[in-house]
Amino acid sequence: MDWFVAAGSTSLGVLIGALVAWFFNEAKEVTPKVLAASISSLVGSSVLAMFSFLAGGSVPTHEYWLYPVGLLIGFAIVTTFEILSERTEIAARSGRKFKSRT
Repeated sequence: MDWFVAAGSTSLGVLIGALVAWFFNEAKEVTPKVLAASISSLVGSSVLAMFSFLAGGSVPTHEYWLYPVGLLIGFAIVTTFEILSERTEIAARSGRKFKSRT
């Protein structure tokens, strides 16, 4: 396994996943335009073609499959931070301290 390609694929996936999650969470209303923009950036196969071109080969290697894993990680991280941020803001407005359920 080429760790450089694996790290690059995962990092790019995390970045794109985080940007899509932020865009999707900040949208006031989920319209077909917002949904189409989110889906097209997630499933764009041009990223895999770019990886193949940069690697100098015509067949994608196994490390490229870490890109969707990075998408999932980035989307989950940003969504979790959005939920925690919203809960903290609601607690601050009500004058209560935020308590975790541990």
